[in-house]
Amino acid sequence: LWDKTEDKRAEEERERHTAELSALVSIHSALNAPGGLDERIRAALAELKQLVSADGICLFLLDDDGRYHLKHGLGLSEDACRLLPIADTASAVHQAAESGRFTMLEELPEGCFDEIRLLEDERLHSLAYIPILSKENSSFGVIRIGNRQPEHFSPHLKNVMEVIGNRIAAAIENANLQEQVARSEEKYRTLFDSDPNPIFILSPSTYQILDTNQTAEACYGYPKVELVNLPFFVLGDESEEDVKNGLQQIERGQSVLFSKKRHFKKDRRPFFVNINVSRTEYGGRDVLIATTTDITETTEKDAQLVQAGKMTTLGVMAAGMAHEINQPLNVIQVSADYILKVLKKGQAVEPAELKTVAEDIIAGVERASFVIKHVRDFSRQSEVSRSKLNINDPIRDVFKILGHQLKVHEVEVTLDLDPELPLIMADHNRLEQVFVNLISNAIDAMDEKAVRAKTEDKRKHLTIRSYRQDGRVVAEVVDTGIGMTEHVRNKLFEPFFTTKKTGKGTGLGTSISYGIVKDYDGHIEVESELGKGTSFRLTFPSAG
Repeated sequence: LWDKTEDKRAEEERERHTAELSALVSIHSALNAPGGLDERIRAALAELKQLVSADGICLFLLDDDGRYHLKHGLGLSEDACRLLPIADTASAVHQAAESGRFTMLEELPEGCFDEIRLLEDERLHSLAYIPILSKENSSFGVIRIGNRQPEHFSPHLKNVMEVIGNRIAAAIENANLQEQVARSEEKYRTLFDSDPNPIFILSPSTYQILDTNQTAEACYGYPKVELVNLPFFVLGDESEEDVKNGLQQIERGQSVLFSKKRHFKKDRRPFFVNINVSRTEYGGRDVLIATTTDITETTEKDAQLVQAGKMTTLGVMAAGMAHEINQPLNVIQVSADYILKVLKKGQAVEPAELKTVAEDIIAGVERASFVIKHVRDFSRQSEVSRSKLNINDPIRDVFKILGHQLKVHEVEVTLDLDPELPLIMADHNRLEQVFVNLISNAIDAMDEKAVRAKTEDKRKHLTIRSYRQDGRVVAEVVDTGIGMTEHVRNKLFEPFFTTKKTGKGTGLGTSISYGIVKDYDGHIEVESELGKGTSFRLTFPSAG
């Protein structure tokens, strides 16, 4: 079983990396935008302040008098900077400039000079000093970044700040704008091409690929010349309307994640990816940056886990399914016995009576075949595919598997399904498994309450309803079972967590259900009160 914590950490790392890439592009654009140098530098500092979550940022530049003068100040430390507009020789600003090395102070030292006392007044604890170096590696300025939290700046942020410091240094030093662009583009291209994930620069209007990194060429098997100007959707299932709709709604500075999408290599071999898309400026134009991450191995493990859950469910429901098959078999046997007895006695049989017996046999065969076919369909391993469906259909099909169980356990069922629901994008088989899991758990919870409760509290009632709300489709499964504590509710969707006795449950049912719902951009919520019952609420976007 895969490590969900590692998956989440990896996803956060990818999102952080995309945000950094977007910020680097924005800083690059700010430094090369039209306008005066001061305006462009101030815009770049504002982007840097946001990227590293700084509370204050100042830029000091070497003046003709040989001292470092404040040129720009943003955030909490702006007033403090203006109270000390020139860094004296005892200041950390001056020392960082003289050493030419990036310096971090995790805690302010005891105030021995004016700079420290002013920063203490602003309650800044973590400080980073980025020297601004010329091509000859001599200092001509320092960027000071401060945060109120101790130990705020990680080693990774140090590298990012140094890269950005270098870009600002190039913008200040180089009078020739074209030379700036060439230098920055070279650094950006190195970062762009060295990224381990495929990256695509897209037109926000046509979604044509404008640029790609080398990883995209290697992963998809296309040379760059074939990828450029190719519509991005050609790489995947062009029927993925949610991706198209999602891209249309991305605003500047926003990002969106599309999970478990099937893409194809040039030779049409399929693989699954997560797609992270953000909107920013690149090369002076509005673009989308799409990063794809290969999750084929994880998706295959998901499918295996879902399949294991189905087999477990079928094992538990075997007795009920046997009953559903035995009923039509009994009808067939009784009808056949009747015909044999009549034939042995040599009695004449009325055609109408023979027709009735034959119809009973045919109906029994059809009923048994129907049950067997449904079990076979349910047990079939299904991919993370999407098609338009009415959520009421998998709900109704659950009773082909669990109908007998509900009768045996004396559960009263209320179905309140909206017949006019909009369609959703999902897979019938996988959604049926979700409802089988939820209803099976509801039966167990109501049985447990019946064992513990007083006589008047033993009524078992299951309500399943569907309706539309705010343009979305909602399905609810509500039971009158034993309920659960807040502790159990908080751990409910964790793999292998179960409150059932050993051998009774695997602890995977709700975890699998949660994953399936998320695969189709849905949400699952649970409300429960100990001794009163539990309600599961599933919400899906409509297919439009």
